[in-house]
Amino acid sequence: MKTVIVACGAGVATSTIISSNIEKLLTENKIEYRIIQCSIREVKGYQDQGDIIVSSMPLQGDYKIPTILGLPFITGIGIDELKSEILSYLNKED
Repeated sequence: MKTVIVACGAGVATSTIISSNIEKLLTENKIEYRIIQCSIREVKGYQDQGDIIVSSMPLQGDYKIPTILGLPFITGIGIDELKSEILSYLNKED
């Protein structure tokens, strides 16, 4: 099972939209998943539990797992590239 950490400013509105899109993407690609939805401030505390971080804004600092800017799920611009990037990380063998 893969774990995706989804973060936005408050951990509510934008991350819910991103989470919904990721759930659809992973279900369509038959990837078992768990989503952790949180605020940007909480991300570092969850990184040991995740495979990737998808955030609504650029993250500052270094993380132990890949970080992806999920803004295309909000704007619709670059969404195919974003989906491909997420799948490429999650389909890698551990």
